Amino acid sequence: MKLKSINFPKKFFEIAAQNAVDSIYFLSPERQILFWNKSAETLTGYKAREVVGRYCYDNILRHIDEKGNNLCTGKCPVVKAVETGKIQEADVFLHDKQGARIPVHVVVYPVKNTEGKVIGAVERFNINLGTSLTLESIKNLEKEAFLDPLTAIPNRRYLEKKLREALKRYRYDRKKFGVLFIDLDSFKSINDKFGHLCGDKVLKAVSQTILMNIKPIDTVGRYGGDELVVILQDVTKSKLRKIAEKLWRLIKSSEVTCEGQEISVSASIGGTVVREDDSFYKILKRVDDHLQRAKASKPSIFIGD
Repeated sequence: MKLKSINFPKKFFEIAAQNAVDSIYFLSPERQILFWNKSAETLTGYKAREVVGRYCYDNILRHIDEKGNNLCTGKCPVVKAVETGKIQEADVFLHDKQGARIPVHVVVYPVKNTEGKVIGAVERFNINLGTSLTLESIKNLEKEAFLDPLTAIPNRRYLEKKLREALKRYRYDRKKFGVLFIDLDSFKSINDKFGHLCGDKVLKAVSQTILMNIKPIDTVGRYGGDELVVILQDVTKSKLRKIAEKLWRLIKSSEVTCEGQEISVSASIGGTVVREDDSFYKILKRVDDHLQRAKASKPSIFIGD
């Protein structure tokens, strides 16, 4: 069947990309951002007017890998696509406008002219979300008074409920779980210097970073003040340490803007895996002791028995 010739509007493909579900942006070979669609605005918090014309390495998304390496200063997927002329894929963590680290899967397509020369690139990225905290589940948490209103993650009451459930399940199926206590470093000095609104922004950014980088079966919540607790299912001590190190790096690579200044964030993390004789109070006491030891360590992580 012969296809009819269609006269597309001049900006047809740009309009199509603008309305795509995927987050998409176009770049020149020098990595200058030429186009930024609505989905990219929603995911990152950055409007097109804030990024178009700038270069992607200009301290915007600040892509890092799982080890905390800054990809924007080296061979990032865009550079590789432009240099090789081949499609590149990677799992990275971008830095959104609120300061949270978001896990995304990136695919970069080199754009070639009729002679085969690379004249730019198109990057498509989607959230690599592990959390099961959907809008529906948030509403249910609110209804049951289990939601922390500031951070939009579960509160202490919900965490205690989940910890009791985890202990009960462990006695039945013997599958080990772990608990992490996370305390923000220098949080009081941030509040004193920049005010409580800035402290709130830091707490929200860290909460969202953790929420978006754990599995659906795991739970994170605000225990009180600047303390967060993570309950992780089916883990060994070594696995718990790897998760703690990953979260520590992601938090450390986050920054929040307050009064025109970039505020660096860091945290101390203590953790433990459930024991045969554990009770609700025993495991909480032990993980709190490990948190205090973490504060004296470098890096500030202590995962004990």
